[in-house]
Amino acid sequence: MAAAFRSTVQGTVSPRAYPAGESGVSVANNRLYDLPRVATVGRLAALASLPNLMLVGCVVVVVWLVFVPLSALLYNAFTEDTGFGPGALSLDNFIEAYSSWHIPGLLWNSVVFALGTALATFVMGALVAWVVERTDAPGASLFHVMSLLSFAVPGLLMAMAWIFVFSPNIGWGNAALKTTFGLSEAPLNIYSMAGMVWALSSHYFPLAYLVLGPALRALDLRMEEAALMAGASYRQVFAKVTLPLLRPAILSALLLLFVMGMASYEVPRLIGRPARIDVFTTDIQGAIIAAPPAFGVASALGLALLAICVLAVFFYRRATQHAESFATVTGKGYRPARIKLGRARWPVALGIGAMFTFALGLPVVTLLWQSFFRNLAQPFVSTPARATLENYEFILSYPIFLVAVKTSVLLAAMAATIVAGLTFVMAWIAQRSLPRYALILDALAFAPIAIPGVIVGAGILIAYLMLPIPIYNTIWILLVAYVTLYLPYGMRFASSGIAQIHRELEEMAAVSGAGLAQTFTRILLPLLAPVLLAGWIYVFVLAVRELGASIFLVGPGTHVLGTISLTMREEGGSYGAVAALGVIQILPLIVIVAGLRSIELRILRRAQVQQS
Repeated sequence: MAAAFRSTVQGTVSPRAYPAGESGVSVANNRLYDLPRVATVGRLAALASLPNLMLVGCVVVVVWLVFVPLSALLYNAFTEDTGFGPGALSLDNFIEAYSSWHIPGLLWNSVVFALGTALATFVMGALVAWVVERTDAPGASLFHVMSLLSFAVPGLLMAMAWIFVFSPNIGWGNAALKTTFGLSEAPLNIYSMAGMVWALSSHYFPLAYLVLGPALRALDLRMEEAALMAGASYRQVFAKVTLPLLRPAILSALLLLFVMGMASYEVPRLIGRPARIDVFTTDIQGAIIAAPPAFGVASALGLALLAICVLAVFFYRRATQHAESFATVTGKGYRPARIKLGRARWPVALGIGAMFTFALGLPVVTLLWQSFFRNLAQPFVSTPARATLENYEFILSYPIFLVAVKTSVLLAAMAATIVAGLTFVMAWIAQRSLPRYALILDALAFAPIAIPGVIVGAGILIAYLMLPIPIYNTIWILLVAYVTLYLPYGMRFASSGIAQIHRELEEMAAVSGAGLAQTFTRILLPLLAPVLLAGWIYVFVLAVRELGASIFLVGPGTHVLGTISLTMREEGGSYGAVAALGVIQILPLIVIVAGLRSIELRILRRAQVQQS
């Protein structure tokens, strides 16, 4: 053993193996001196591993997408607007933007509109969620499908439809009420703050249901039963048990709806502007399209809008910082229970059905009706002219429409593919490879949810006018905006899908000698295909109907469906042609969303098989 030890330390080999003038001890010492260098190389090799390189790549891409536009916005806000680009550092943009007399009204209108929309939408969505998830009322599956189908209707078309219904001058709903009750004036006016809130709430309440539904589904009824057995009244149970447990979901829904209200562009543009109810989004767009463009003023206004949204996110995080205290599902013994309504089952179901019919069915039917008449036609009020397909023939032969369809579909497909691929890698790194960086990746991916679309559009426009990257006035600048906007949605789909797959499948593949690429292509992607496809379809639908960012970035040859709909309406196109354009947009999206529902059912069936 002593000989073996000496051999190890001294490097005992044939004397002829040593270099001239060196002994075995000096060779061993040299090797010991090389150990730190070997360790350094090993650490560098570990840092340069594929997961680490993927992490760095994802962080660089997301930081570029999110923070470059915001940095450009910030830089422009604090520099002089020379007309030829940013000048010296200055506060002139803030002085010009916020010294105007209409700024207090602008802030008031924006906050009231966002808060009113959030509250009204929340009440409607919470009612649907309670009926569908916590009661035995019939029609739950139908209401869920109708909520998904609402995403097929662009917000611009919903606003246009409500104008056709409740405009004081041309609204057929007002005409019907005047005829029925013998009124001399229109009883309802869509061109008001209440009309703006209703137009947006009627479109977004299915989203509130989809946010609140899972929380109500997971709420264990036994906690409420225990409180009742302890002598608490139903009012006390609701206030002290149900609401506290639902606090994260409630605040999450309110935050999302508030930010979406602040970021809304379509309703303020179509309904608010004629009523002289300006909000931040329309004022920012007005500054950019001014002659000459006031990019600095627009940036200063955009920072205020961004600050309001970020402040809302801060308060939400603070209110839900101890999320584990709201957990109610802790083991396999949990089973959700439904409240038996008895004789009230059908009246409750009919009430929810009537709300869907009025809020979503009425505007869609109005668009469909108007699309068959060239001039304004009021159903149930006057005898219209003969129905015709001329509007559809005009739209389908409209050259800009065909170009816009190709551009919108191509951009939506590319954006959905990039978002699905990027967020899949990010979610895998966060949950499997390098979980210590999960918070960073999730925060980066979630950041755009607090950034209104108009801010993304304005920031990207300003950034790529300054940077030596020639994508301005091309479809690529629109692609950058869409990928930035929809990263949070892709991350939610990918994260939830990977969380359902046990890591032992990947460990077994690694033990069997499979590389990372084989694990991805043969295990993860096949198992995650339904979830990733659902996320792809969801992002595709959102991208096809996007307008808030597109209005800043489209060029002469890069029109999309949202912008040509707005342009056709504002440039005096016939009511029938505009309605026909809306119907042509909605029908394919309904088919796509129906496909999303079939994928959702497949995922649910697979989950039930795994649980059994």
